[in-house]
Amino acid sequence: MSGNLWMFSDMLDDEDAKMIQHEFVTYYEGADYYGLGLKVFTRLAHEAGAVYKIGKRVLIRRDIFEEYLRILRRKEDTSEMDENMKSEDNDMRQGALTLDAQTGRMDIRFDLENYYGGLHCGECLDILINGDWVPTRIEMGDGWYLTGIKTDNLEGLIVRI
Repeated sequence: MSGNLWMFSDMLDDEDAKMIQHEFVTYYEGADYYGLGLKVFTRLAHEAGAVYKIGKRVLIRRDIFEEYLRILRRKEDTSEMDENMKSEDNDMRQGALTLDAQTGRMDIRFDLENYYGGLHCGECLDILINGDWVPTRIEMGDGWYLTGIKTDNLEGLIVRI
């Protein structure tokens, strides 16, 4: 095992400490510890190549199994991130900021007759600056402003939400 275990000792319970002492676990111990069903744990252990037959016992090598879980998690996280980015690009709409004189709110005009419906304080959006989309948030103080963006006039700025 590598790393500094003492740095995380306050996060470990007795069960974790007991598992750290074992290089190999049985199917039942592993399924119980990792919170997986016996069939799922067995399948993952075989996929990981962590199954060893020692005498009459079948044991799973923890370090190989855990590395396989990390790889699966990494793949899952990146695929979720890719899906989120695809849906984000598809769901976002682009328009120009404009001030609604009747309500005093900033609004986004998508086309001649299609408006967002009024922005509220704290609403997040992206603004186009020098060809790059910059995430920001619209707020109201003495007047409307965008956090992290220095500009005197918000009207006409290209945004997406």
